[in-house]
Amino acid sequence: MTTSRNWKVTLAGECMLNRPFAMHDEPDFLKVGELLKDADITYGHLEMNFADYDELKWPARGQGIGSFMMADPEIAKDLRWAGFDIMSTAHNHSFDFGAEGLLATKKHMKAAGIVTAGTGADLELASEPGYVEKKNGRVALVSTSSGNQHFMWASHPKGALRGRPGVNPLRLNFEFMIDEQTARNLKDFAQKLNIAKAPKHGREGSFGIQIPGAQQWGDPDSFFVGDRCEIISRCHQRDLDRNLRSIDEARSMADLVIVAHHFSVSDGPRGDTPPKFVQQFARAAIDGGADIYVGHGWHRTLGIEIYNGKPIFYGLGNFFAQSEFIQRVPYDSYDAWGHDVDRLPMLTPAAHPLHPGLDTPSDTWWSSAIIQLEMDDQKVKRILLHPVEMGRDSSGQANQTRRTGKGEHHLTEGRPMMAKGEDAVRILDRYRRLSEPFGTYIEIRNGVGIVEL
Repeated sequence: MTTSRNWKVTLAGECMLNRPFAMHDEPDFLKVGELLKDADITYGHLEMNFADYDELKWPARGQGIGSFMMADPEIAKDLRWAGFDIMSTAHNHSFDFGAEGLLATKKHMKAAGIVTAGTGADLELASEPGYVEKKNGRVALVSTSSGNQHFMWASHPKGALRGRPGVNPLRLNFEFMIDEQTARNLKDFAQKLNIAKAPKHGREGSFGIQIPGAQQWGDPDSFFVGDRCEIISRCHQRDLDRNLRSIDEARSMADLVIVAHHFSVSDGPRGDTPPKFVQQFARAAIDGGADIYVGHGWHRTLGIEIYNGKPIFYGLGNFFAQSEFIQRVPYDSYDAWGHDVDRLPMLTPAAHPLHPGLDTPSDTWWSSAIIQLEMDDQKVKRILLHPVEMGRDSSGQANQTRRTGKGEHHLTEGRPMMAKGEDAVRILDRYRRLSEPFGTYIEIRNGVGIVEL
């Protein structure tokens, strides 16, 4: 190992990939590979599971609006070919095919030569950092996820009971502050429907509403009176403490620490501002020893903050967008999207709609950036944003640029290629606009976003 602590780090976003890609040789695709490989360490988020179908039993969840992410394990080798060294695996699809799918994914990623973190055979293994040895030093990744259903959380063993495989969770606490008039109306509403219930863990003076059908999920929603109406979200303290212990371990045992946080929920509609719990965890992670925080989950790019000299990327956005090429789609998805499941043998994965994010045009789903960081002694000196597109432009119409198939519904290829011209400027201008509220200023020069520190 050298004594230098200068790092060149490359970050890429959510990889929902379902097709091999190493055979492609378009110049704008080869440039993507060059950027991924031009680094001391390259990180990405794996929003996919890898398994042979004889390794699986059945889909593990009945809720079918979200895609059931599964792909051929051979594709993991293409990720390594592209230059990925380390990837996070904690997300809301980690348990789509149960423990079998989750553990198979880790096995196939290891076989491909990619280090992972965020999932495991029990809570200790899911929470521990992943480590990769590089010429410039040792790199650690801590990966966690917010928004998973209860049965997806990894657990500790106890007595004769084995721990449950799953994700490293970062659970959340929500409170609802409302003004006095709204509180009177809400209490009257709850009493008339007989759904008022005192929360066990609410602050003094709070009241609760237990929505029918949600009784099995624990405490009711907690409301308290304030001077305005606001949703307040915080990290679950025990999960926050556990993740900070993992970050402290990584800080002690590695030379560079990346923390990845997948969040599929919000404290309101998904917009362009990260939720309060995300900002809380991102800053706590940096304070706890992380050098880089990366967020993802909303499938859109969000702003960049420089906090105590360390970068916080609140939303990396998509990097591969190929969920509509999933070959084995379970019954639950057809049912959730309103297809006639009485004709299930006649339905195919080409049915539309069948996957979220693809049923309406989106100017954020199909674009992001490859992010390069130049670091000196763990301090960021320069950030470069290289815009990419995945087969549609970033206009409001999301015009298709690369199509697959000849069906009535135009499938979009979903593979990243360098964005150009007006499309590149739009992608970068979104980063610029969303980063300014955090005091981060991005200069757009020759199709590249630049942050000088």
